[in-house]
Amino acid sequence: MTQMENVDPMSLPTGRTVHALDPTGLVRDWLVGPAWSAPVDDLDAVLDATGSPWGTDGRWVLTNGPDVAPLKERLYALRPLVVEQALPEPLEGGRFTWVAPGGEWVDEGRWRRAHTGTDGLLDWSAFCHTPERRHAVASTVLEVDQAEVRTLELTCTGPFTLWVGDELVASGAGFSYMEGAVHRVEVRLPSGTTRIVLATWQVAFREVRHTASLRVLGLPVRVVVPSPGGDEYAAAIAEQVLDAVASSSWAVRDGVVELTGPVGAALVVRTPDGPEVRTRLHGGRTSLHVAELQGRARPVPADDPDAPRTPGTTSDTEGAPAGEGREATASMLSTGETLLTVRVDDARCPVERQLAVAVLPRERRAEPVGDDPATWRRELLEHVAGSHPGSARVLARHVIDPGGSRVGAADLDPALAMVDARADCADFEAVGLMHVWHRLPDGVWEAGQRERVKASLLGFKYWIDQPGLDAMCYFTENHQFVWHTAELLVGQTFPDEVFTNTGWSGAEHARHGRELGIEWMRRKLLGGFSEFDSNAYLAIDSLALVSLVELADDLEVRHLAEALLDKVLLTLAANSWRGVHGAAHGRSYTPTLRSSRLEETAPIMWALWGTGSLNAAVLPATALATASTYRLPAVVRAVATALPDHWEGRQVYRGGYRFHHDLLSRPYGSDLRVWRTPDAMLSSVQAYRVGLPGLQEHVWGATLGAEVQVFATLPAADTNSPSARPNAWAGQRVLPRSHQHRDAVLSVHGLPADTPRGPVGGTHVWFPAAQMDEVVVRGPWLAGRVGDGYVAVAAEGGLMPTARGDEAHQAWEPRGDGRGFVATVGRAVDDGSFEDFVAGLVDPNFAADVGGAPRVRWTARDGRVLDLGWEGPFTVDGVPDGLTADGVPEVPPHLRNPAVHVAAGDERLEASWAGHRMVLDLAAGRRLEPASSIAPSPATAEEAHRVR
Repeated sequence: MTQMENVDPMSLPTGRTVHALDPTGLVRDWLVGPAWSAPVDDLDAVLDATGSPWGTDGRWVLTNGPDVAPLKERLYALRPLVVEQALPEPLEGGRFTWVAPGGEWVDEGRWRRAHTGTDGLLDWSAFCHTPERRHAVASTVLEVDQAEVRTLELTCTGPFTLWVGDELVASGAGFSYMEGAVHRVEVRLPSGTTRIVLATWQVAFREVRHTASLRVLGLPVRVVVPSPGGDEYAAAIAEQVLDAVASSSWAVRDGVVELTGPVGAALVVRTPDGPEVRTRLHGGRTSLHVAELQGRARPVPADDPDAPRTPGTTSDTEGAPAGEGREATASMLSTGETLLTVRVDDARCPVERQLAVAVLPRERRAEPVGDDPATWRRELLEHVAGSHPGSARVLARHVIDPGGSRVGAADLDPALAMVDARADCADFEAVGLMHVWHRLPDGVWEAGQRERVKASLLGFKYWIDQPGLDAMCYFTENHQFVWHTAELLVGQTFPDEVFTNTGWSGAEHARHGRELGIEWMRRKLLGGFSEFDSNAYLAIDSLALVSLVELADDLEVRHLAEALLDKVLLTLAANSWRGVHGAAHGRSYTPTLRSSRLEETAPIMWALWGTGSLNAAVLPATALATASTYRLPAVVRAVATALPDHWEGRQVYRGGYRFHHDLLSRPYGSDLRVWRTPDAMLSSVQAYRVGLPGLQEHVWGATLGAEVQVFATLPAADTNSPSARPNAWAGQRVLPRSHQHRDAVLSVHGLPADTPRGPVGGTHVWFPAAQMDEVVVRGPWLAGRVGDGYVAVAAEGGLMPTARGDEAHQAWEPRGDGRGFVATVGRAVDDGSFEDFVAGLVDPNFAADVGGAPRVRWTARDGRVLDLGWEGPFTVDGVPDGLTADGVPEVPPHLRNPAVHVAAGDERLEASWAGHRMVLDLAAGRRLEPASSIAPSPATAEEAHRVR
């Protein structure tokens, strides 16, 4: 008898894990290598760096959108994927080499296991501040018992090569934008296992969607992942366990993550750079502290995170994964989000799942503490002074300690690195540097640092029509104005110097920036913003505006900026609620929709009216808090904090895109509705671009707290990455039709029953049950309570919670077709107890129109009958919304709420609230109200010293 005959075959690992295709045939289990990247060093071979940027071959296409595809194809032709090379063997943890595109070098990598999301996408997407070539390789193994013919369907956003066994079966050289192009090939799979190798290629100009997926059409096959020491039988049980593991909340306020799952399961949990932590699901749950998972000491336990605190006791990056948020710049906000990788504590089971959680900034206020604005600004500055390096920290430390602060390389390096590299968002940094230059006297600068700043700014590029090949964004609304502000301020600062990029004098740059900036401000004063109420970019607009008020030499520019900043902050105050910027947004991101603590507008609200949060988006708020010229009108603060029992607001923006500024040529418009009470808020944008592909729009939402925002989307991908626009929660694959009347919103999605609902299924609702005090499911209704505020949302057949993963009992799916929703908010004062509120909810009628188009009819608690279909008018008690008493379409107001009424075309804005008043001349662009009715200056001249 041999030695092997004495070995029990039941104890031998099989050296692999085995997986099924998903029900649609998607392969979800792979081995992947890294995304290798290198600078694009040959842009000048396909683009002219000088002359006009426009035309077919102009450098205007250097944006990551559909227009750049022909340029990417030319770049790919210079360095295509290498077909003739030895294919690596897929083996988990194994090292392999790959001949890079163009054949100029060999890259090295290590195979790691990847289990995709429900859309099956392998995702190497990234945001790259400077142009990068990127390529990546993935591999898996397909297994059949008998030789079979199958059709492989590959979906990819860029060039690819696909090998089955040793045969190259398909390749492509084209590019798509957010969703991949589909390629099909018929292959013969021999009996046994067949290696699949997929190579992909992309170019990043800012964000890049670098994805691929593989679907097997026909009868199912098995997917095999070779793994030393792995055992397919034990791993199959482990996968069943992991598929039942969930985290109770994405938002973590006390640093503790709660995991649930099968009773008694032994798990290993780690973060990207932390140690492995072992735990058991005693009673089906366990608690872990994120700090310990990251290899850091557990902080002192905090009190109720919503209670007032003394700022400065903790950093806003507490709980952030290593490397995230530590070197944030003016434009980059740390979310505190980290990935927990979870596996069963058994070496035979290499399978794993990932759960995203976010440890949130602790400093949060729903109500002002005290009534002294100077205190709130000081709290902000103390927070900023202890935060990451940058221009904001310099300013804050100087205000706190004018004699002891210094301007050194640590605070200047992040901004100067971006400016010198012409990295995207460097325009924000240039404006921040202007504040440091003017506000801090020569004596506090370390030797050579002023010279560094001057040299960098003299060599910078300030608009698309100036020489240079780069992927800096000039085309979104906020970037446009920041560029004009930076050029004006830097030009006037060095009027007689020659700027090396253009050969212009500083005075010429100042004139150029002034002309464009004035034109931008005049249009926004009268018409409003295309990025309406963006909780990311309204803050950036405010940074540019206060910078002009404080630093511009030109009186007309200062008056225009002051008036527009007054208007911007008035709308922020009117369209927010208890420190939450809860309005519908023209552009937003998933983390800020899940927690208002992460909104870029949150520190501004803290500094100016004492609510909101302290996070890492500090430059705009710091510029406002240290201003010596700009004074916030008292009426703005009152609108934000003196909430009446009921507030009904409307904001209508209308304007026009211009190709040389926006890369679009068409009108834009939005009709925003806001309903606020002391206990809840509901907001929506009416019939916004209905039926068209979405991007980053937040169409409607109900707000009951910092982490309680309820809304629905039609997801475009199973990811929350900002490089996917739209993604799972920010934006919509196809925009719905939504209408609001007071405390209720109806929304319908125009997808016929036989139309595929998207790559990750149909609509879903964000309803974070763990953050609520009480939750009730009754018929089609899902209702929640936070304090004395109530919210309810209904869908045909009701809603069922996701039971596993990092969205458990936060993401809810309609049981019916998911094409119609009703959402409403209430409060104890108006609706009685929560039980009374729920009992008063009449079930909506979700009957479709003739032809199958969706329709929702609902009788509100007060008897109003609301009716919305995909076509026809939205009616309230049978009366169409948007018609005058004469039966013709109305001319909507520009702004209308209890504090202000500005008709379309009005050249004067008068706002009155809580005994305060503000008057703006919108046509001339200046504030008219006398200074005596304006709140005190945000900072004294001594605190915000300026060198002019």
